Amino acid sequence: MIAHERLPGLPPIPDVLEGELAEALDVDVVYDVASAAWGGKVARLVDAPGHKLPGMLRRVPADAWDALVRLESAMAGATEVRQVKVRTFTGAVLSAHVFTPTAPATPAQGLVSEAFLVTLALSAEEAGLSPDHVERLQAEARIVQALQKAGPEALSLSKAPGKKG
Repeated sequence: MIAHERLPGLPPIPDVLEGELAEALDVDVVYDVASAAWGGKVARLVDAPGHKLPGMLRRVPADAWDALVRLESAMAGATEVRQVKVRTFTGAVLSAHVFTPTAPATPAQGLVSEAFLVTLALSAEEAGLSPDHVERLQAEARIVQALQKAGPEALSLSKAPGKKG
């Protein structure tokens, strides 16, 4: 299911799909933002010195920026724009703007959204990111799916084999 099917009423997608493979430097994602639209927690970007996050670097024309802001906000609650350093495929290090949800005031409860992870994996594959990265995202989606099928008991540490309590 693509985002427009899951989230009716999304603004039109600006024509900014061209880009180049790059990696954001000194950042990573955590899944701690609750999203009713995605049925679970979605990712936000956090500082993580030494970490690299693969993605696509896209140059956005000024006249498409407002539409992109609305789209990112509607799709994943990504209302914060922050600067990151990125390394392009050619090795150039640039400054770029990224969208991310705001850090929650309190940690979100529940599971990571399986639909969000599946969409993320499909988007990564479509963008041509490394097979290892795509496989990791697909594995995360399968783990979340298995946990959801197993039910809340699977998440309870007090009921884990070998644990007293």
